[in-house]
Amino acid sequence: MTNEFDVFIAGGGLGGLLASALLTQQGKSVFLSERLPFFGGRFTTHNLDGYEIPTGAVHMIPHSQRGILGQILLRKLSIPLSIIDTENFTTWYWNNRKPFSHKSFWGIFRAFPKWKQRYFTFRKVLLNRSRIKNDSNTFYDYLSSKTEDPQIFKFFNAITGFALSLDISEIPVTTMYQFLDHLYKYGKAGVPIGGCKQVIKSLVDFSGRHNGILKRNSQLISLENTGSVISTGVVRNTKTNEEMEVKAKDFILNLGVNQTNRVLEKSNIDFRLPTPPSADGGGFAFKPKNSLLKRSTVAQFPDCEYVKGAVEPTLVSSGLAPKGSHLFLTHQVFQSKDVVTATKRARDEIFELFPSLNEEDELCVHTFHRDWPVNYTMQGTDNENISEVFPNLTFVGDGFKGSKGWFMTEGVAYGSQEVTKYILGRES
Repeated sequence: MTNEFDVFIAGGGLGGLLASALLTQQGKSVFLSERLPFFGGRFTTHNLDGYEIPTGAVHMIPHSQRGILGQILLRKLSIPLSIIDTENFTTWYWNNRKPFSHKSFWGIFRAFPKWKQRYFTFRKVLLNRSRIKNDSNTFYDYLSSKTEDPQIFKFFNAITGFALSLDISEIPVTTMYQFLDHLYKYGKAGVPIGGCKQVIKSLVDFSGRHNGILKRNSQLISLENTGSVISTGVVRNTKTNEEMEVKAKDFILNLGVNQTNRVLEKSNIDFRLPTPPSADGGGFAFKPKNSLLKRSTVAQFPDCEYVKGAVEPTLVSSGLAPKGSHLFLTHQVFQSKDVVTATKRARDEIFELFPSLNEEDELCVHTFHRDWPVNYTMQGTDNENISEVFPNLTFVGDGFKGSKGWFMTEGVAYGSQEVTKYILGRES
């Protein structure tokens, strides 16, 4: 059985689904294959006793409706989705100090206990960004040349640990400034009503209404080429093992770097994508009896060694938990390969931060390392999203965000937008 389409997309994560929606909106016929029995990848949820547990994201869109993802969903696609800003930009939990909240980007300076630290961060860090020209140093190296204050290092590590799953010693200084610029320009995060699963459902429904065919349990196993372009994708039904050839003018892979290279190898294609370092992390889901954060915000824990931050999305979208219940989600980075020890110590830090929590409140813990989920690339080390060999082969997802400082789902949305612009522009 052979089918012919304008575009074949392998992988139904957020990047592949955004590309599918943007292309079908322009009248392109799309075939999308997803090897798992569900769409969304790291940006969806599974129900556990009435709680919507995320597969990776924490029910947050980093820049709410103002960022790239929000603009694609609400303006370009006109999807009837509600994204509500968090009440506070962030809330800081320093040891031996009451939690400090602020509603805008500029309030972060007041999060420091001392005026000298606030002045340094404003004058020496943010106002100095124009002097940074393609600096190859890490942000840690840059800070080390300016200060020895441990609280300043903890402050920035809390931000990058939660948002990027990275220590500041792993982030190029230029990438860090791009990241901070976007935080300033686009502001606080937002929670989609219904959580990230509602976003995924909306994108799947949109493509289905616009000449798109989306298949679950369908895995790309190889590609065929004519020497100058990719011509065919071979997919296998993961339940029946039945194979099918799909011909298309353009091919988009939302598989992550490792899986993409496996497909290229099986296809006897000579080139490979460089394998960037990964950002390993994890998180806990709790069901506290009472709200822990009180107001919707991104909580940051600068004095913690392992857990870096937390959110409580049910303060905005109550349907993510049973009626009258709360869903509290944390995030941590793995600073060693000993995942078991890191997880245990993070749990201890959480119970110390919030004494009202107990073991019965823990719903689950999940980790992101090795090759699952497939997309978790270190910020600032993205691959190019267009093949150097085949002009009709492109890539989307976390490993192809473009080194512009866009992070998390904003970066995935940016990459998908650029790929669809490239395909539409090349064909026109």
